[in-house]
Amino acid sequence: MNTKEIVSKFGFEETVGILQRSVEENGLKVISVIDAQANLKKIGIEIKGNKILEVFHPKLAREVFDSDLRAGIVPPLRIYIYEGNGMTHVSVQSAAELFSRYNGLGELAERVDKMLDSITDSVAK
Repeated sequence: MNTKEIVSKFGFEETVGILQRSVEENGLKVISVIDAQANLKKIGIEIKGNKILEVFHPKLAREVFDSDLRAGIVPPLRIYIYEGNGMTHVSVQSAAELFSRYNGLGELAERVDKMLDSITDSVAK
């Protein structure tokens, strides 16, 4: 799978907060936050910061459904934030790749990828 990965110029929690605000500022919504660090702690396993932001927008979902209902399996897209090697990393899925097998979604995927690029640029070194 094609993903874009950057190193954040901020610490983990600050990166998560900036990304969440940037998601909204760039026309998407945070659908859910998966906190792997907190989930693993519940079973006695300690790891460094590790969260996934699931993002999309209902209006975009409507465009997906109108173009090819089968593509409803794709959203929401994921932004993965994790601590490793003393740095905060951000990895983002490619909308173009995920939507490529469905009809009529090339332009939407391009718009979403531009939004995701802008979101990751908000924390990039």
